[in-house]
Amino acid sequence: MIRIVTESMSDFTQEEAKAADLIVMPLPIRFGMEEYWDDGVSLTQDDFYARLRVAKELPKTSQVPVEHYRKCFNRLLENPEDEVLVITGSSKLSGCYQSACIAREACHDPARVTVLDSLNATCAEYMLVDQALRYRREGVSDMPTMLAKLRDVMAHYKIIGMAADLKYLVMGGRLSPLVGKLGNRLSIKPTLKIEDGIVSKAGMVHGMAKGRAWYIEQLKECPPDPDVPVYIGGADCPETVALIKSQIEAANLGIQDIRCVKIGCLIGTYVGPELTLVAWKRK
Repeated sequence: MIRIVTESMSDFTQEEAKAADLIVMPLPIRFGMEEYWDDGVSLTQDDFYARLRVAKELPKTSQVPVEHYRKCFNRLLENPEDEVLVITGSSKLSGCYQSACIAREACHDPARVTVLDSLNATCAEYMLVDQALRYRREGVSDMPTMLAKLRDVMAHYKIIGMAADLKYLVMGGRLSPLVGKLGNRLSIKPTLKIEDGIVSKAGMVHGMAKGRAWYIEQLKECPPDPDVPVYIGGADCPETVALIKSQIEAANLGIQDIRCVKIGCLIGTYVGPELTLVAWKRK
């Protein structure tokens, strides 16, 4: 059996993981001198966003410690019939891939551990993990076949997003205070994309309504593979996510399965509450 491991950068909750027989390694988060783990226990998403909304400086995040990965791998390798597949967030955004690779070499049987750099994060990493779980349910039990299927998903990734409040991009040094102030006053929203493992600016829209329309335009330009769900993520904004979902459904794009993801602490730290994302596999 292929045992699947990811980290909280994928935005899988511990409840979802337990139901799917998935291991989610939490990342550490620091507000000042206080350290928490992104595990939904020591710091819930509600608590995180409540603190973020009033924070004077952004919290700090780090990668999963090597020793945490190593202990996890050794526990999963106790069954000699099992292999371990580790799906990490983009190595260009986080050190989790490097930590997992070091831990693999230090575990009991490195040959039975495979580390896959998703070159993505949040909803798109969630999609990759979700598809790995699906392939396992469908009977894929050998690593080469699993990797071939996942790399096909990766070759057709599409993930786009929109930041609602420029305050957090200013706090993180990604926008100047003047640009942030003017942008918020004029309701200008930066649109984002993740390509080749890097977050970059896609453009600008004027107002949230035009941003939601932009999502639908992008789905029309790059039609989704009907065999893979479309994933909508929201950072502490369930009403906005529900509105985006209803508008996509009303657009009659032939999308059969839309899944909603709660954007967690890592991406929320850098872009802030009210961020929305849409991820899918292109045809």
